[in-house]
Amino acid sequence: MLGLYAIVDVPHPHGLDTAVVTEAVLAGASVVQLRAKQASTSERVAMLERMASACDRAGVPLFVNDDLDAALAVAGDVGLHLGQGDPGVADLAGVRETAARAGKPTLRIGISTHDLGQLRAAIAQRPDYVAFGPVAATRSKANPDPVVGLDGLADAARTSALPLVAIGGLDDVLATRAIEVGASAVAVIGALVDRTPEAIAERARAFATRLREAARPLSIAEVHAKIPVLSPEVLAELGRWSDDLAIHRSLGLPARFGPRTRDGVVQYRPSDVVDLLAAMGKRADESWDAWHARGDRPELAELVRLRRTT
Repeated sequence: MLGLYAIVDVPHPHGLDTAVVTEAVLAGASVVQLRAKQASTSERVAMLERMASACDRAGVPLFVNDDLDAALAVAGDVGLHLGQGDPGVADLAGVRETAARAGKPTLRIGISTHDLGQLRAAIAQRPDYVAFGPVAATRSKANPDPVVGLDGLADAARTSALPLVAIGGLDDVLATRAIEVGASAVAVIGALVDRTPEAIAERARAFATRLREAARPLSIAEVHAKIPVLSPEVLAELGRWSDDLAIHRSLGLPARFGPRTRDGVVQYRPSDVVDLLAAMGKRADESWDAWHARGDRPELAELVRLRRTT
């Protein structure tokens, strides 16, 4: 689950048909969800059946928000997304048993979470993915949960080994940052709304392009440009030790930190750079001169002392 998680919210503010909107968002979406809070189960089933054919052709997973009966009633493969307080969210084993009895033993399930306690509880039930937020203020809910911000999202991404979907108030700029701090995908409603299918498709394509670029692995030279106080040699050395959790702990790095060496070339994920900056105590709003003026941190000294062992 990577990239753009497009939510088709019903009714559409410009009156567009659900199937038409689905076809449009598939220009860039890697996941689609139907969110139809005011619809009945039978109405959702009718919408899902039309959406499923388009998603199947595109090879894109389809989910329905908070309606197990609708997910089970559709002939195609439709997953279920649950929010906190929705029936079954605390008993995924029971949901899976119900799905198995209905002939869908592999029903995919996602859970929305809003703090680290909820996130850990959700992860313990082993859903297919977890969502976390709201990252920013959102208008899609009458009583939204407290904003977690990008720092809160980064903490969630460090906590979860499951795919993590960033949710809540994400425009294209915040969505890019969400991927950089470690989200696997970004759920979007309002930023994909427009008056015509063509305009929606263009929005989806542009969003997907930005998210792919945000997830692109970085070369040593690119990382050095972001962290000039660490030499390319030290950055390359960190790549050689990326699977050593003892090194991670000694440097204040999370377990997810993992530059990779491919064909002899070290590459960093954007989240690796975020984690390295956090371990060094570098704030986003300060210059490197200001960081130096606050004094070297012990973690930096350990980084600089890293040397080849061969």
